[in-house]
Amino acid sequence: MNINFQEIATTATKSGVCPICGKRVVRRQRFWQTDNPWNRNDDGTVKTRDEIYADVKAEADAWVPDFTHAKCAVLS
Repeated sequence: MNINFQEIATTATKSGVCPICGKRVVRRQRFWQTDNPWNRNDDGTVKTRDEIYADVKAEADAWVPDFTHAKCAVLS
């Protein structure tokens, strides 16, 4: 028996400058959690959809990407 839990997700997009070549870089990442009975708060209560979204949003806001191009990283 499969149980599919609903996914709560957001995407973060941040732009910056490559520290090696100085060109503009855009990085995107998707952050998600599922709404399931095992996704709990610190006090043991099951998280609500709003609490899960707040956690996902906080994780996306705290994300600091590496703006180094893959090609530049190989050359350095």
